[in-house]
Amino acid sequence: MLFSVWCLIAGLATALAHEGTKSHPIVDLAQRGIRSDRLDSLQLGASEDDAACYCALACDTLTGTFGPEQVDVFGEQAYDAGLARFWSVQQAQETKPRCFFHPLNAQEVSVAVLLSRATQCPFAVRGAGHAAFKGASNSDGGLTIDFINMRHVVPSADRKSVALSPGNTWHDVYTALEKVNLTMVGGRVASVGVGGLILGGGISFFSGQHGWACDNIVNYEVVVASGEILEVNAVTEPDLYWALRAGGGNFGIVTQFVANSFEQGLMWGGDRAWEMHSTKAALINAMIGYVENYDPKAAIIVSFAYAQAYNMWVSVTNLVYSDPQPAEGHPAVFDDFFAIENAFQNTPRTTSHSDLTNDLEIMSPWGARESYWMVTTHVDKQLASDIIDIFQEEVAPLTNFTDFVPAMSFQIISVAQRKAMLRNGGNAMGIGGGDKPLLITNISARWALKSDDTAVLTAYHNFVTRVEEKSRARNLFHPFLYMNYASQWQDPIASYGAENKARLLEVSKKYDPEGVFQKLHPGYFKLAGAPLKW
Repeated sequence: MLFSVWCLIAGLATALAHEGTKSHPIVDLAQRGIRSDRLDSLQLGASEDDAACYCALACDTLTGTFGPEQVDVFGEQAYDAGLARFWSVQQAQETKPRCFFHPLNAQEVSVAVLLSRATQCPFAVRGAGHAAFKGASNSDGGLTIDFINMRHVVPSADRKSVALSPGNTWHDVYTALEKVNLTMVGGRVASVGVGGLILGGGISFFSGQHGWACDNIVNYEVVVASGEILEVNAVTEPDLYWALRAGGGNFGIVTQFVANSFEQGLMWGGDRAWEMHSTKAALINAMIGYVENYDPKAAIIVSFAYAQAYNMWVSVTNLVYSDPQPAEGHPAVFDDFFAIENAFQNTPRTTSHSDLTNDLEIMSPWGARESYWMVTTHVDKQLASDIIDIFQEEVAPLTNFTDFVPAMSFQIISVAQRKAMLRNGGNAMGIGGGDKPLLITNISARWALKSDDTAVLTAYHNFVTRVEEKSRARNLFHPFLYMNYASQWQDPIASYGAENKARLLEVSKKYDPEGVFQKLHPGYFKLAGAPLKW
């Protein structure tokens, strides 16, 4: 409290200069019942060059308004527990907010946004904290709005939709829906959060039949920069509805999604794994065969990784089918994968949707340094082989780094998925309706020591550069960047195309004329460009 008093005194001289810009959010806060003595403190303000002061004001006001049980500040055990709920070390150990705020509903989120505007305290938004890079969903020195207390999953009476809040993980969602034999298009890793995956696009096991997650949202409850709470759908706010479909957190804070749901019982899936070098060609052939004999009920992820403990490269293919299969049986579309001999792991079985997310969870453990990058190309057998070779070449000098796990994955964006992106006015990604499948190559790194950062990140940057050059030379390059796989040096918004970026900027100006979600919410991917310049 003494620190906050000092902030008020220190900032008094500069507060008058900003009175005009701060008066509007303060009026709105008063209308939301914030006590007058707390608003007086905000009107005194703090110097805009002293983030600690104005964030102290914001956090103290939240504590005084909602109670200490909803606000965790530095030095408290609950604050440390909050940091531990971030997936990557970069967010859990190298990003320290002034406080965590745990809202219970959209009205409380609105207060937090208005407080940020009134104090100019930067903020971040965390659903499940599964982003890789520093500051993506945690605010260093600012306010982190944490949705851990907003985790409802409510199917509609007609069973055609489900309302879910952004604090859920996908395992939470599927487990709840399985109780009534429903599911929805969503993430494939158990601990990944609802909000980030949907706002970035959202590839699913069911994308072949139903499209991506963002194309299955029928309504968003959104807190916009003014503090208003909007119900956004294709009828009420069609421009914002379009922008929220893969436009990220650039337009407001989504406090509830209403998504299409559908009947689903048991399904089938699991992993097959081999030593890589002897199976590389056969796996590429199997992947090409999967594309040529596409079955919308099927989904695959073809991955390659270095297993440091065994000093060997391995290939792991995740196979999923939406119908159950007889014991020891498998869908015909996967015949080529099962024809590859000497698999040392073979886990496909008939099970639940939620259980299948545990398979990929095992491959994404918490508590390490993390980096994601990606590149998109057209599907080509020789190019796929070359991409694997380039990846091995770039990471070869790094394989003795402490706890280093380099991995790359191929995923297919089918023509059916691209067609589904046109529904209800389309989404922002700019790849809807194409007549050819695309190949996403996602590379990830997990390692232990910060001293290895430069070498790891340089190798991954080099990989992307080389793959882009090779694919361009063969007229196989595609500019699309999937936001949820991009690195902080990549620019997904620009990859959506100049026309779509211009449209996103117009939507931002309409709903956020002061640029609150570009300036005060600086994390993850912004409309102006990549978070960092290489």
